Amino acid sequence: MMLLYIVFIQYTVQTSTTPCPNAPWCICNEENNYAHCINANLSQIPKLPSYVTSLDFFGNRLQLLKRSTFTTLGTLKLEYLSLAKNLISMAKSYALNNLLYLRLLDLSHNSLMTPGVAVTVIYSIRSLSFSTLILNMMSWRYRRSDIIVNLLCNAYTGNLTHLSLKYLYLQNLSLNEISKCVPHLHFLDGSHGSIKSVSPGFLREIKELNLQNNYLAIGRGFFGNKSNCYFPKIEVLRLDNNYINEFDNRFSCLDSLKILTLDNNLVRQISNGTFKYLPSLSILSIASLCSRLRNIDSLAFQSETLYFLNLSGNGFEFIDQSSNYWFDKDNIFKYSPNLTQLDLSGNIINPYEDVLTRMLLSLKSLQKLWLKNCNMFTLPTGFFDKMPHLQEFVASYNNISAWDGNTVFGDNCTIHTLALDSNSISIVEESFFPLTSLNRLTKIYLRLNHFSCTCENLWFRNLIRKRPSLFADVFPGYRCYSPPYREGTYLIDYNPANTECNNEDKVFLIIVTSISVIGIVVVIVSSIVYRCRWHIRYWIYLSTTKRRGLVYHSLTEDSSQYVYDAFVIYCDYDRNWVRTQLIGKVEKESGLKLCIHHRDFKAGQLIIDNIAENIAASRKILLLMSRDMLSSDWCLFEMRIAQEKFLNNETDTMIVVMLETVSKELMSPSLRFLINSTTYIEWPRKQYEEERFWTEVLRALQ
Repeated sequence: MMLLYIVFIQYTVQTSTTPCPNAPWCICNEENNYAHCINANLSQIPKLPSYVTSLDFFGNRLQLLKRSTFTTLGTLKLEYLSLAKNLISMAKSYALNNLLYLRLLDLSHNSLMTPGVAVTVIYSIRSLSFSTLILNMMSWRYRRSDIIVNLLCNAYTGNLTHLSLKYLYLQNLSLNEISKCVPHLHFLDGSHGSIKSVSPGFLREIKELNLQNNYLAIGRGFFGNKSNCYFPKIEVLRLDNNYINEFDNRFSCLDSLKILTLDNNLVRQISNGTFKYLPSLSILSIASLCSRLRNIDSLAFQSETLYFLNLSGNGFEFIDQSSNYWFDKDNIFKYSPNLTQLDLSGNIINPYEDVLTRMLLSLKSLQKLWLKNCNMFTLPTGFFDKMPHLQEFVASYNNISAWDGNTVFGDNCTIHTLALDSNSISIVEESFFPLTSLNRLTKIYLRLNHFSCTCENLWFRNLIRKRPSLFADVFPGYRCYSPPYREGTYLIDYNPANTECNNEDKVFLIIVTSISVIGIVVVIVSSIVYRCRWHIRYWIYLSTTKRRGLVYHSLTEDSSQYVYDAFVIYCDYDRNWVRTQLIGKVEKESGLKLCIHHRDFKAGQLIIDNIAENIAASRKILLLMSRDMLSSDWCLFEMRIAQEKFLNNETDTMIVVMLETVSKELMSPSLRFLINSTTYIEWPRKQYEEERFWTEVLRALQ
């Protein structure tokens, strides 16, 4: 009944758009016998058609409930009534007396309603069919459940079978006391609260108990024992999102339990025989444990009746010889012979290992297998052949890009539904789907892969057009991501020109590509040669002089027989400054001898030889730094040889004069290192500072 009501509410909100007669602010539907007036800010209930048996009056303002409030409903056979979120703060006796067919009442989310007002409303119900009460989000903040017990007992709810207490912030819930006032309870929802402890009690008729999203730690004996079971008829038990850290020996007497959910608890180990003594268990979910689970014993899932098992979202490493996780790959599911659906999504599986095959080999009845988000990069080989009844295989949200269809599907593959959406597939080759396997498949999910609109995918595009019913969500899920000029195109709309995909064009493309690659290599090599040209020139120079048998002073030789006091490195643009300033001050006034290349180089001799001989014959090197010098090829070569002399333990041989400010970003790395490791002298901007400048230059040269 509770489920039917929830579906009714959702359906009324989402699908119907027909205004009610005489009440255009409400929606009516004769086929389903319902009406809803949601968030209409109404202070009274309008007159509704005679066929209405369900009314959702959520989000209005019936602050005071009295008999006249429901006069317009007196002629209706109203069974379902929601007065949720109506700001109800007062109620009169006999308010609901006239609703003689009422089966369900929802008073949720009335923040102004006190427990006493709720008792008055519920007590006024005279319908013999009344069985469902919903009191969700009532803002009653009590530590104990006495308030609920008193309400249920005082309101005379002995015929209730369904009770919902969601979002009530109770720290303790006494099932024993509730059972005294509601002895025939079939459904109890105490989820999304703050319950820390539950006092056990005999709910002998309870069939579904929902305690999700609380703070419970279920201890041994919580459900009683074989001789004294508290919930002998329970079929559905939901304990998700609690503080349960152990499962073993907790569920020994629940012989009728069919559905058990234990998601998002604090469990680190699932022990042997945990579910062995649940003879009716068919659906089990232990998912989203946030990587806490570390150990699964060999007989953990021993159950003859289990047909659906959900272990998704646990981050468990189903990998051979994992150092952090332990499981028995040969026996983990061996004692669950009737398992037909298994969800291992959100764990880690290596498709190249045989772990998956060995884990599932004993599951001869397995029909559906989910492996979403398992870090897989291909499909497992030799696996489908060994699963004689596997019909649906889901491996979405992985990194799968390619596979060998013959080894994956084999000869006896029974799969008819294959889901590989949200993977890394760009090209679907014909070899992915052998003809026999393709003919068996009835649905393939490949949406949200990054397809390529190229000739390699022409076969796949043609297959989609030929068998459109085989592929799900072609629009808008199959889009092209490459090449860039076709990004966003629907793959089915990809129409290459006739000449685009023929072999001659492919040969031409290969030739063009090869030439382009060769050209790129030539450019890269040329670039490297250009960057290292002075190193290469210097190496060639040394090689040629060695072959010619010429002997020069070694650049690192410690000799006192120098021809020149300094070798001057400068560019032609600074030639006038050398002639008018440097020569006059250094040679004429101080008597030192400089090597000036435009004056002292030997005519008819190679420039390279002149540079090397004169640097070797000079006691020091005077480098005149300017922006134009950095663009002079011969200056750069001279610096290359000079740096060799400087770096070979002759750190006092180099004198740097800055004729103008030069940004270090314009310098080569080696020159930048030289400037950073040498104290340089700057040519002054003011004339009266020139005398100090020349004093520093002469001191460095002497």
